[in-house]
Amino acid sequence: MLDYLLYSEKNKYKLNDEEMIDLIITILYLGYETVSMTTMMAIKYLHDHPEALEELRKEDSKIRKKKRPEYPIDYDDYKSMCFTRAVIYETSRLATIVNGILRKTTKDMEINGM
Repeated sequence: MLDYLLYSEKNKYKLNDEEMIDLIITILYLGYETVSMTTMMAIKYLHDHPEALEELRKEDSKIRKKKRPEYPIDYDDYKSMCFTRAVIYETSRLATIVNGILRKTTKDMEINGM
């Protein structure tokens, strides 16, 4: 995004140094807050559901056995980690970190008799 603002020929307005610094601080702060809170909630949910944590460990071990120890898990590995992605999506669904992002059901639902 910053590259676009700095180097785009379509962008007629160029940021000055003060605006660039302000934008960078804003992006870093917003990213830090949401990522740290989401990570904390994922850890809490996994603590509350040890069977899910065990399934994550199994999925991770299965992938690591196919790789040499010095090679980290990469994006191609991540794409094959169905349970890990499900945990991430479910954490995002249950722990909406950013206020004002509302979710809408596609059909009427009853929850706890309501």
